[in-house]
Parts: sequence; structure tokens; C-alpha cells
Amino acid sequence: MKYRILTILSLLLFTGTLAGPAVTTSNESIHPSPIYITDGVSLITSEMNNNRLDNLISLSKDIYPIQIGAFRLKTNAEKMFAKVARVLGNDVLMIEEDGFFKIRVTRLNKGKIRHYLEPEIKINNTVAEFRARAMTEDTIISISASTDSTLISDTKADTVIAPPLVATVPAPALKPIEEPRRKFFLLNNESPWLKRINYFGKSFALVNALIISIFISIVTMIILLLVILLNRTRMEKEEDLKQYLAETYQGMIIDFLFTGSSPDRFRNIASDTYRRQALIDQMIDVSINLKGDAEEKLSGLYLYLGLDRDSIKRANNYRWHKKIKGFRELAFMNIKDANDSIYKALNSKNEILRMEAQIALVRLTDEDPFSFLFQLIRPFSLWEQITLHELIIQHDLPVPEFKKFLKASNPTVVMFALRMIREFKQKDAEDDLRETLEHSSPEVRRLAVQVAGDLEMRSSLEVMKRMYKSQDYNTCLEIVRSMAKMPDPSLMGFLKLVLDKEDDVQLQIEATKAIENNGEEGVKTLVKLMKSEYKNYNIIVRHVLDRRIF
Repeated sequence: MKYRILTILSLLLFTGTLAGPAVTTSNESIHPSPIYITDGVSLITSEMNNNRLDNLISLSKDIYPIQIGAFRLKTNAEKMFAKVARVLGNDVLMIEEDGFFKIRVTRLNKGKIRHYLEPEIKINNTVAEFRARAMTEDTIISISASTDSTLISDTKADTVIAPPLVATVPAPALKPIEEPRRKFFLLNNESPWLKRINYFGKSFALVNALIISIFISIVTMIILLLVILLNRTRMEKEEDLKQYLAETYQGMIIDFLFTGSSPDRFRNIASDTYRRQALIDQMIDVSINLKGDAEEKLSGLYLYLGLDRDSIKRANNYRWHKKIKGFRELAFMNIKDANDSIYKALNSKNEILRMEAQIALVRLTDEDPFSFLFQLIRPFSLWEQITLHELIIQHDLPVPEFKKFLKASNPTVVMFALRMIREFKQKDAEDDLRETLEHSSPEVRRLAVQVAGDLEMRSSLEVMKRMYKSQDYNTCLEIVRSMAKMPDPSLMGFLKLVLDKEDDVQLQIEATKAIENNGEEGVKTLVKLMKSEYKNYNIIVRHVLDRRIF
């Protein structure tokens, strides 16, 4: 492209030279006249005589304009304009006409072109000589637009001769041509990677953004891969070290407990933070299966090495998982110095932290391990209740009298006490349980009725009979089932009334079962009801009396 432009400009310069030498006239040599061309370009010549003027006018009218470039895409026209402007400076224009962006040369400066073609020639002439030579060699050529194949227009350029005007136009100063700066990698419009892309006249910003995004993604992926690999290597090394320390420290603890080795062997271990924690973990694991003197000896070693300070510090930590670890260590080592922090965690929002605090208090409280239940404000979940029950069984803890917790303000604690009364068959809680049948919570009342029936607390039958009408459906169903567990002939009339008045089939079936449990007298009553014409009980009674159904 560069050489094509230079060839065209050389031909234009040669055509301007053929216009002939200038002839000076007496009147107009002092006052050069500007020539106005239709595209608005004004050129001034020196030594303006009649012959010179006639030659220039004839040249502008008779010579057809030459097409340098006409483009549909403005970006392509701007590229051509930038390259030609480096040679001609302000003597080249870009206009929009007939849907094309056209490149036109307004005048040819022989000095500029020669300077560009022959950069090795030294410019030693004075400014006055260069100006005179440049003004005598100026040529006017009007360039119009055509397509990329250099079409020739049939319309000639019009010229208008203005009245004489005194004016002097100095030749533009020559500036050294600066080499374009090299841009970064592929992210520029002149990149050979992007020149082949036809982007419908739009900028390459989106393409550059995609390239940058891909590059950043690749770099990020590589960095993440390195971080993952390094972290995995570190974790594998830590796991190997942890396994080695676990085997070593466990052997040392066994030797200390059963061979009477000196505790000073653990001094060097306790001075390092990581190994200190590994030693604590091994002491906790060993203490699970220890009882009696061995357990006390291990606790003494724990205190001797000052490991209890680490556990207390963790128990007071603001992070919940650190607190849990501290609670467990203190519970297994039977250290009560952080009980206040454990009590504060009983009503935490974190359910796991609450459960660990409950387990720790059960192990750390000597007189009444379950006294913390009175301090519970948040719901005592079923999972927490099961955990405490398993703790009692596994560690053979003394079972308290749970009837005292039936008066707790927390309904979930009352329900836990009812379940424990049934689990450990504490029938001496019958009087307290009978009062619980009238608890304000329907869930507590329903569970109390169920427990009373399972433990056959017959003193509660009259209370159940009296409260039947005011209860919800599920509680009524439990009352009839509990009466079936405690057969009593005095309840036959009540049960027959339930069978007769209730419309719910399940209640009728449960009432029929309760009547049948009264033995031979109950069966006779059912047979009599089956033959009754007042209501058809045949289906329900036959269903209950069928021995194939259990």
C-alpha cells in the first residue's frame, strides 16, 4: 500500500510539471490571484502572469481528477488518509460524498514528495530559497471520488477566478516523519490477526475485550492450578506428619501410664504449638477408654504440661468451632475452670454449640448433671434429647429423678423429662405426671397421656375422662388408646358413648379395641352392639373381633 501511494503521487507530480513554466505579467506579478475550486480549496501561485494563469485554469478544467481512494467503510478510509497525510500533510482531505468516504489531494508539493522519497538528501537551502522554489512548483489538481478500482468521473471541476487580492502564503514547514509506535501484542487495529476480520464497520473493541478476557482467564486458571497443587502437597505433608506424631505420642502416653516413665519427656513436645495440639488430641483419644487411677494420672500429666490453659483459651474463643473443641477437651480432662463460658453457650443460636455445651456440663457437673435444663430458653430439640440419653447409657451416668423437670418453664424440657420417665420407668412420678395432663401446651398433654398409658398409671384415667371433651382430635385419640392399655370396666359406658357419638372411624375403632380389652365382658358388649338396630356397628365390630388383624 505504501508503494502504491508513492507511485500515484509521483504521477500526479509529473502531470503538474507538464503544465509548463510560468510567464510574468506587469500588472499581476505583484498581486497574485487565488483560484477557488468547487470543493473549497484555495491555492495561491507566485509570478502570476497571463500565460501562467491560463495554463493553470486550463489544467484545472481539462485534466480529469484522479481517484486515490473511495471506501464504504470509514475505518478503511481513515487508514488510507493517515498514510497519505504522512507524505502530504494538510494537502490531503477526506470527504463523504455519494455514500463513499473519498480521499482527495488538494495540491502537490514537490519538495515534500522529494523529501519523503529521498530522505538521504540534506536540506541545506535557506527558508527563502525553499519558499520561492516551492511556490513556483505548486500545482493545482482537483481529485474527486470513485470506487476502489479508480473510476473516472465525467463531471469536470469548476473553477472561479476571484478578484485580485494581495496575499502571501508561506510554504508549510517540513517536519521529520515520526515512526508509528508499536502497540502491545495483538491488541491494536493494525494487527495482521485482526485485519482479515470484517466486523461490519464497527470497532475492534469487542474483539480486543474477548482476547483480554481469554488471556486473563488462562492466567487465572494457571494460578489457581498452582495454588491447588501447592496446597494439596502441603496438606499431604501435614497428614503424614500428623499420622507419625499420633503413633509416636500414643506410644509415649501408654509408656507413661503403665511403665512409669518420666513426664519430662513431654516437655520438648509441649514447647511447639503444632506438636502441642497433636499431644492434646492423643491424650483425649486415650482418655476415652481409661477409668480410675489411669484416668487421674493422665489428667495430672495434662495439668503438669499446662495443656489446660490451651483448652480454656479455646473455650473462650469467639469462633464456635474453637469453642466446641475447647469444651470437649475440658470435659474429657474433667477441668471445670471454664464452666461459666459453657453455661453461656447453652442458649446460643448455634444448635451444635448448644449440644456440645450440654454434653460438657453433664460430664463436668458432679452433684446434678442435668441441672442446666432449668436454664434452657431455646427449644430442646429431639436430637439433643437423644444425645443426652445416649450419653447416660454409654458413660453409665447416674440417672436423676426427672419428675422435677416436669415443672420447667420450657415445654421441650418437660417433654424430655416425660420421655426419660418412660425410658427409665420412673413410676414414682405418677402424681407429678397427673398434673402435667393439664399442661398449657397440647404437645405436652398428648405426650403425658401417652406416657401415662405406657406406664399404666391408673390414677390418671379419671383426669383423662374429664378432659376428653376439651381436647383436640390427636389428644382424644391418645386418651382412648391409653384407656385401652389400662382396661377398666368402669370405663365401658364412656367408651360406648365414644363409639356412638363420634363420627370419626379411627376413634370408633380405638374405642371398640378398648372395650374388647376388658375381657369376656367386653366381647359380650360388642356382640350386643353388633346386633343392635339403633346403629350399624357390624363393620367396625367385625374388624376389631377378627383375629387375623393385629
